[in-house]
Amino acid sequence: MYKIENLCEISHGKLIQGDKNFEITNLSDIYNSSTRSIVYFNDKKYLNNLSDISSQTCLTSVNFLDLIKNHFKNVIVSENPYYSFALLTNFFADSFNTSFSKSGSYIDKTAKISDNVLIGPNVFIGKNVSIGQNCIIDPNVVIYDSSKIGENCNISAGTIIGSQGFGFVNHENKWHHIHHNGDVIIGNNVSIGSNCCIDRGTLNSTFIADNVIIDNLVHIAHNVKIGTNTAIAAKTGIAGSTKIGKRCMIGGMVGIFGHLEIADDVIITPKSNIYKDIKKPGKYSSLFPLLEHSKWKKVSLLVQKLDKIKKFFWNE
Repeated sequence: MYKIENLCEISHGKLIQGDKNFEITNLSDIYNSSTRSIVYFNDKKYLNNLSDISSQTCLTSVNFLDLIKNHFKNVIVSENPYYSFALLTNFFADSFNTSFSKSGSYIDKTAKISDNVLIGPNVFIGKNVSIGQNCIIDPNVVIYDSSKIGENCNISAGTIIGSQGFGFVNHENKWHHIHHNGDVIIGNNVSIGSNCCIDRGTLNSTFIADNVIIDNLVHIAHNVKIGTNTAIAAKTGIAGSTKIGKRCMIGGMVGIFGHLEIADDVIITPKSNIYKDIKKPGKYSSLFPLLEHSKWKKVSLLVQKLDKIKKFFWNE
């Protein structure tokens, strides 16, 4: 168990009311809490459920203080409560005795594995791979030859790094594969989700900069460059040789064409298809918002008639 004063220090929070020596066993959601849990409160929609919360300790922002202080015995306030919540999730995760086994894994003798790297079972690490310190490589990850991974990276289960890219040339009605002889370079503090595929460069490198976070089921093709602090949500596909800037946020199921350049500080909403360069920061979409089906049928019909509508208004 952990005293609240210790959790305040870890989370950069301040105890506004309660007992600093009160002991906490775990972090939990509001519906499955116990007396010794700490819960995170961040939305007014949960106000009607306060009577169902067993926990006596809450992490929140000053904006919710007056609304919840009469329900919780102990209240911790943070300037950025979501960040504080993230710190606590990592603290409680580290407090468990989690161990990894290299059972069934293959690590080539030429690979360079730094200190404090955890490697799960059934991992393949090829020739001349380098992995920086404090990385976690989950089970069933494949890291092909010459891939380079920085420090403090998490590679989740089933991900493949350095696979052959989808490059073919058609000659005399037959597809001929273009062998990819480049590599993959991944910076520091990068998080890659489960079942992602990151292809090696054709001749040079596929590059992912520091502090990039990538969700599950993302495909990054050969020679793609991704800038620092960019976030990519699940089921996104990025075609070859595209360059994505710094601090971009790419929603789920986005398709990005090849050989494009996307500026820094760009937000792309989910399910968008990006087929041309984005040269300035901003928020971009390429699909209609959600509509009732009956309205969507009308919109779809109008879209099919845009050429005729254009001729009517512009006299073309």
